[in-house]
Amino acid sequence: MKINAQYCLFYRITVTIQTTWFVVGIFRNEDHLAFERTNEEDNSQLDFFVPEACKDDFLGIVSALHAQGHILSYQQLTNPLIPL
Repeated sequence: MKINAQYCLFYRITVTIQTTWFVVGIFRNEDHLAFERTNEEDNSQLDFFVPEACKDDFLGIVSALHAQGHILSYQQLTNPLIPL
């Protein structure tokens, strides 16, 4: 049986330690927009899994937070959960 699986988009966001909870709180307040986790290797990096249908809303919030200085940088990467 073949399963047609869809995977979320994956973004890594860099924040200052002081703004981590602010940025996380913004996204936790938006139901079903994104799932976040702290990067184990670097606590200033947050990993976000974003459904493709929510990409524009997610990037709108990220762009606004970046313009205000709460996010230092962000980039879309390959989802590490996708099997090779």
